Amino acid sequence: MLSTLRPFSLYLGCAVLALLFGLTSGADTNANGAFVTALCLVILVAGLPHGAFDYYLLSERYHGAMFFAALAGYIALAGITVLLWWSLPLMFLFSFLVYSAFHFGDSDWHTQPTVRKWAWGIAIVALPCLLATTTVASLFTIITGVADLVQSTQLFGLLAIPAVIYCCWPSQTLSPNPMPALIAGYGLVCLAAGPLAAFACYFACLHSPFHLRRWRQHTADGSLFAVYGLTALVLLCIAILVWWYPVAWDQASRAGIDPSSLRYTFLALAALTVPHMTLLFSLQRNDKLAGSPQT
Repeated sequence: MLSTLRPFSLYLGCAVLALLFGLTSGADTNANGAFVTALCLVILVAGLPHGAFDYYLLSERYHGAMFFAALAGYIALAGITVLLWWSLPLMFLFSFLVYSAFHFGDSDWHTQPTVRKWAWGIAIVALPCLLATTTVASLFTIITGVADLVQSTQLFGLLAIPAVIYCCWPSQTLSPNPMPALIAGYGLVCLAAGPLAAFACYFACLHSPFHLRRWRQHTADGSLFAVYGLTALVLLCIAILVWWYPVAWDQASRAGIDPSSLRYTFLALAALTVPHMTLLFSLQRNDKLAGSPQT
């Protein structure tokens, strides 16, 4: 079993540190503005490079006018995502959660059956809603600008129950099964240090490095200059938004949460994640149709 968990040592180590911090800090980490801002930075620094790598995937698959057309479509999808957030924030939120669940399962466990992929993804996005409903509802309010989301968050969190059960169920395709230990660590961090800390541990130390390692094999270019450049550009844009267009809500202020960094962090992630996931789905579908062994 220990050998099964070895590929996840970075995530498990980070989870232990977050758990110890939550248990020994002596304060509500969810109401610590500096802590929340630091977690947002961790999520961005970890998440943006594996999304910015899409530039290499596009340039590898498309050339000439087709590359610029694909790039324009990618940017258009990001713009549509922001427009949906602006006009229909609740539809944006829950559509993004469902789409993210699909992406997390498909990316983290791409060799597993579809049902297990979905179960893992739903567990990742819904378990915090179940274990820390009030806190997650406050985070959702900051992201969308819509108040009183406790009931919706609670209902969404119920999806975690069958998802976690299925993930922990013995499987012939995954034996021994590391999912129970991974989900247990995720849940404990969520309870002790808060849902944002749990997601940061998962996103920065499991999903992003696994994803980048897998898809980097699809390109011949070993340089990551464009990845770092695009990451720095997005971070700069978010910093400008936080500085020039700060978000202020009384509900967020009472909770001690910095609403600006949180809102713009997840808006940027959503705007980049939707075209990112769409691109990967398209590439996987094309590879399967072509009989490529890479995916």
